[in-house]
Amino acid sequence: MDTLNRIVPRSEGFVDWSEAYERVESYFCALQIRDRLLLSQLVAQILSRAAERYEGSPKSASVLAMEEAKEVVKSWFGRVLDAAGVEHGELGAQGRLALFLADMPARWQSEFLHPGPWPAEFLEAMKATYLSTGPEFSKARMTPRDIDLGPVSAVADETWRVIDRWPILGALFVWTLYLGGIGLLVYLLR
Repeated sequence: MDTLNRIVPRSEGFVDWSEAYERVESYFCALQIRDRLLLSQLVAQILSRAAERYEGSPKSASVLAMEEAKEVVKSWFGRVLDAAGVEHGELGAQGRLALFLADMPARWQSEFLHPGPWPAEFLEAMKATYLSTGPEFSKARMTPRDIDLGPVSAVADETWRVIDRWPILGALFVWTLYLGGIGLLVYLLR
């Protein structure tokens, strides 16, 4: 927390740190952390870690803070799943999904980012929900198919093909339509 003492309201980078605070707080709110005291403690910890990396970094405070928040959450998921005895792959999305499926925000909110040991009931719920978030995704191949727009588009397509084959006939057709349109306009305006 000593690093947070450098972030004072009148400092030059305070606006950046204020934005960083809001982003990290919003991230944890999206994970359904509702306890205000826990939320403020977690945000302060993340900002403290980001402040340590801030000196000499070309990245903004909010980018560093979000990187730290995501890394802390990911590593916590890894420790929880290791304790639950689960081999894990992609921790980000599957871990967050398991968190919601286990109903952690409502039942074990105080365990979020806690170093452990965790209740056995919590570990079992995380294990069961993490395993049900699979299977691993694979890339699908999609081949393009022709789009059928009906008989009007077929007639229009054939007309344009004829115009492409016989350009003089096409020009005659286009000029006939053009002069016919002008003639109809003159007739209607009289």
